[in-house]
Amino acid sequence: MAPPAASSAVTAPVAEWDVFLSYSRTDADKARALAHALRSQGLRVFLDDMAVDDFASITKAITEALARSKALLALYSAEYPRRRACQWELTYAYLAGQREGDPRRRILVVNPETSAAHVHPVELRDARHWTWPTAPNVLQCLTEQVGAHVRAIASPLGAAGHPMDGREALSSPWLPAPARTGSARFTDRLAEQWRIHSALVRHRAPLVAQPGSGSGRTAQLRGMPGIGKSVLAQEYALRFASAFPGGVFWFDLHQAHDSPSPTALDVYAEQVADVCHALDVDHTRDASLVRLLSRLAIHLGEHGAPCLWVVDGLPDGLPDEELQLLRGPHLLASTLLTTRSFRYGTFAETIDIPPLSDADGYRLVTSRRTPGSEVEKATALALVHDVGGHPYALDLLSDLAGTENFADLRNRLHAADSDILAPHVPLRSGKRSAGVSRVPLAPTLLAHPLTGNGPADDVLRLFALASPAPLSQTVLENAIASVNPYDPWEAGPAVSDSIATLLGSGALLPASAAQRSWTVHALVARAVRRHDEDTARQEDLRQVLLHTLATPLAQSSRDGVPRQPVLAASPPLDLPPSGPSPVERAAAFDLQVELVTRVGVQPLGAGEGSLREALTSLHTLFATTREVLHRVAADSPPPIALPRIALVLSNQHLRPFLATWHAALRDHEDTRPPGRSAIEHERLWPRAAEMRTQLADLKAPLSSTAKELATLCGIDLLRAVGPDEP
Repeated sequence: MAPPAASSAVTAPVAEWDVFLSYSRTDADKARALAHALRSQGLRVFLDDMAVDDFASITKAITEALARSKALLALYSAEYPRRRACQWELTYAYLAGQREGDPRRRILVVNPETSAAHVHPVELRDARHWTWPTAPNVLQCLTEQVGAHVRAIASPLGAAGHPMDGREALSSPWLPAPARTGSARFTDRLAEQWRIHSALVRHRAPLVAQPGSGSGRTAQLRGMPGIGKSVLAQEYALRFASAFPGGVFWFDLHQAHDSPSPTALDVYAEQVADVCHALDVDHTRDASLVRLLSRLAIHLGEHGAPCLWVVDGLPDGLPDEELQLLRGPHLLASTLLTTRSFRYGTFAETIDIPPLSDADGYRLVTSRRTPGSEVEKATALALVHDVGGHPYALDLLSDLAGTENFADLRNRLHAADSDILAPHVPLRSGKRSAGVSRVPLAPTLLAHPLTGNGPADDVLRLFALASPAPLSQTVLENAIASVNPYDPWEAGPAVSDSIATLLGSGALLPASAAQRSWTVHALVARAVRRHDEDTARQEDLRQVLLHTLATPLAQSSRDGVPRQPVLAASPPLDLPPSGPSPVERAAAFDLQVELVTRVGVQPLGAGEGSLREALTSLHTLFATTREVLHRVAADSPPPIALPRIALVLSNQHLRPFLATWHAALRDHEDTRPPGRSAIEHERLWPRAAEMRTQLADLKAPLSSTAKELATLCGIDLLRAVGPDEP
């Protein structure tokens, strides 16, 4: 079937206006003065005296006037980019110029501000750009230049590239129905919208003169739960609809997050079938997803119009073959994905969604009530910081601020009893809250309830306890290795797997200042601290983390070779004037007994003993050290010296050795043939001599640790027994 000849079926609109004057209602006086000056030059100027601020109020008269105007003149004040209707008008004109080959041809800018940093996209900052005229002769010169520019344009905006009647941008097909309408309280994100557009249409014509990470057609919005990914995608689809005359196809996969059934592809296939049915594309309900997409691709190709293909709520963990099915099925389709996962970075150009800036967050939290004093203004801004600029939390707080002052609201936010961000606390903002269903924040921010001591839960607890400071891989490994039930050689893999899981759920944010370090958003940390069902586990981890951070720890080797133990000078023990507590003295003595009788202090002779038994002995010492650490931390008043000694012993001396040699020896043991004894097989190991050397090198640091323990408990077992005696 040949594509329809749309251009011959629709009559191109005739220009009725030379200039469409676009402005924010806060600049109404300037706009009226500018319109009067332009009309005095004989120009036909459309000026909407209502200056609407959201898409729902964009009337048929406005859209038709825009389509039948030759150019748009934007009175681009600081408020202009914050008005959704203004940005929709600007985008319409920009895209019309883009279809002609120069997106700046149809837009003129008057900037009344001293800076141009608020002007988006960046090309408009250097295009026909006038400052606000301060003298009559300057105003006359400006209007003469506007007149010369528009007289060189023959056709109206609606005839640029595609004939449009001015309503197309608001009435393009949106399937499956109903169409999204955006949010009346959407805040800024203007720069991100232009980045989305650049990423999706880079294959047509570059919009922004900067390199991108992709070649066009596919982009992903990435960020934590509640940061506004879906609303931003909706706003983009509404504002840039005229760039996609083939319509918007919106697929919502959020219900696939809650359980393994239905799967993401099941949900997707059902919605694709709905689209095929709405378009009267030949299909059956039991057709496979691949067949449905093939039929839809034929349909899109026959109509020949670019379209937008949105997949909202992409879950973590999809294999590549399933990801490929989520792309728009035809080259005419630009694909926009939203996801919490940080593990799809190579699939599509990534646009990370940051928290709101202080200015935008303040504007949102005060949208229901204006602060009455400077103190209230400062308190409202503190609320923005408390929730880390999180849009959904700020929206909740703005509702509550309608009936109470900001100081009381902030006290309630930090109160230890009820959680004002939890769903069981009713909104108290009168009419607006009636019938409004709020999604609970904590379950949204946490991938699953924290109930036990799985590695991912423990690592998330550590991040929450450290927030807002980041934690490195090394610190996490040292902390995890110091608590049950992890063995020394398990800490590294457990932390790595947990980091991958948490990145997939959107819970973690890479720390910008250091490699292999991460942090969590303030609201994620708050949710963990408030909704952790195993508070005893959280307390255990808190104590271990504090001791770990207070102890200088050497960076572990990453090349598979264990660090050589280095005997460093220890700082003086920080003890109270009365000396160590009885509990600390007893624990130091017990640990010293275990230490001086182990193979590290009593080394193996050449060719003697078993390396596996040596590892087992040191592992038992590691477990004992961990138990002593918890006993002393819980039962002794500060200051206490034993935790520092125990953590240095565990994490600087024992764990690197055990983690490396346990795995290496196990690999060799797995190759033992039938009939060969374990000792004989061990002595045939090419790395046996290397391990014995490393084991002997442990003697100096372990003996030094024993001396510190002797100082603490008052009994020196090495001096009494001698380090080489059995």
